[in-house]
Amino acid sequence: METGHSLPAHLPPAVEAAVYREVNLAIEAVGIQHGASHTEVIVDERGRCTVIEIAARLAAGHIGLLIQHALGMDVFTALLDVALGHPAALAPTAGGYAAVRFITSPHAGRLTSVTGLPTTGPGVPFVRWRTPTGAPVHAAGANAHRLGAFVVTGPDPAEVQERADRMCRQVRLHVEPPPGALDQVRSASTARIAE
Repeated sequence: METGHSLPAHLPPAVEAAVYREVNLAIEAVGIQHGASHTEVIVDERGRCTVIEIAARLAAGHIGLLIQHALGMDVFTALLDVALGHPAALAPTAGGYAAVRFITSPHAGRLTSVTGLPTTGPGVPFVRWRTPTGAPVHAAGANAHRLGAFVVTGPDPAEVQERADRMCRQVRLHVEPPPGALDQVRSASTARIAE
């Protein structure tokens, strides 16, 4: 599962051209002609790119928010403008960087406390926690298991990445194992000893 996104990506010109070429071919092949499209590609070590997902929708995972904060483009307003037949403002008005990090549980159980969650302020325009204390949580295995997220912005990509990762490491979760989990561990240990 994805634990974060960062943008914009800076690729060598030949790789960037290959990505645009493959994305355009994929959009044309599936017939997306009006509105947003979201295409994901994997670029291998030789610079070849392979389309792994395409859809007639905006990207999820707060990518629209990253675009807004890094590049100054409001993709949500642009999409509405396109739907209404108005010209869409899709030229970057800023040249920064943005990263989102998703917070996940180390194991299944019940969330009993959260500490170290960033707060909004300069360089942290967005923080969302969606899991109340006492709620059941799952081990990270699907995007739906994300407990919360935050966005970090700044002018330098390496600094934004480092700060986002450091903030993520500072978040502390206490998750009680589900009932019976400790008994299962003890039973498994007892069975191994008996062997």
